[in-house]
Amino acid sequence: MENTEKSPVAFAMDTRQLQKVLQKMSLKGEVLVGIYHSHPTAPPIPSREDIAFAYYPEAAYLILSLSANKPELCCYRILQKQAFRLPFKLI
Repeated sequence: MENTEKSPVAFAMDTRQLQKVLQKMSLKGEVLVGIYHSHPTAPPIPSREDIAFAYYPEAAYLILSLSANKPELCCYRILQKQAFRLPFKLI
């Protein structure tokens, strides 16, 4: 997805582009299982904005932090404006 904010500190998606992607997924029998984004200068913890705009409660939200020497990845479920950390395993 393209960042319509054109910003290194904020991200927004074009709703028409998002609808097209979700429609294509549906036609292929695919389902949304996860959404990821990076925090270039912050830890991998959902921000207030991440929580406020988490519109897909069925999806896992993965956040990759690039703020330290070694990238750190965390996974969350965001339900009713609360973030719950999920265990995961990279294979």
